Amino acid sequence: MPLVIKASPSVALIESWGSEERIASMTDVIYRGAGPNHSITGEKVVRRINSFLRDGHHSVLEFMGASWLVECSRACTHELIRHRVASYWQESQRYVDYGRGWARVIAPQGLEVGDAGFPLYNELRSRGVEPEDARYVLSNAAASRIWVQMNAREFFINYLPLRTGLGAFHEIRLISWLMFSTVIHRFPITAMWAWSHVVDHPDYCRGLEVQDRAVCREKSIKDAFEKWGMEVPEPLKKLMMG
Repeated sequence: MPLVIKASPSVALIESWGSEERIASMTDVIYRGAGPNHSITGEKVVRRINSFLRDGHHSVLEFMGASWLVECSRACTHELIRHRVASYWQESQRYVDYGRGWARVIAPQGLEVGDAGFPLYNELRSRGVEPEDARYVLSNAAASRIWVQMNAREFFINYLPLRTGLGAFHEIRLISWLMFSTVIHRFPITAMWAWSHVVDHPDYCRGLEVQDRAVCREKSIKDAFEKWGMEVPEPLKKLMMG
């Protein structure tokens, strides 16, 4: 019988597109102050991006974004795909035959989920049951790969405040912080603004009464990574250290 592998949630940055420099230069282009190949750098980029963010001109952030390959539990992917202003391409349990050795289980430390139904799945497959029917016996702990693409407006402004707050499911909090850590250096101005403003969401500190809402953000990170027995990525560590 094929081995059932216990795995941890993971995120890999596939690609990013656009840049803060390009977005900042678009102001000159659309007001006919420069041609389409115009670009700016330095403090002017910082001023313009922060101005867009401060004044609520967030539509310009749709001209940049990123794609990630995420592996997490089916319980996690069911929550992830609720964010509709994004693109997804998910592993199909209908067509992937886990009897070929691809059985992977994802569950937090201290939670025994057994084999997530894979032995029964394999038994059904051996009896000629197709994968699309055999998958009914698999649990939410079954690992699933999903390709996620979001523009920067959706990711930084809408997604992060919802999915890193203390009211969010711990696994999607972990995935969200991993996603964030991969793009901090790609979009540094926007990332720093998001880091400061995720705590503004009214439900961010659910269940925790504090004066300094940044405490909720630190707790969100520490609790999620500790629950999964994983190290906080260096980019996040540096932000937490101030």
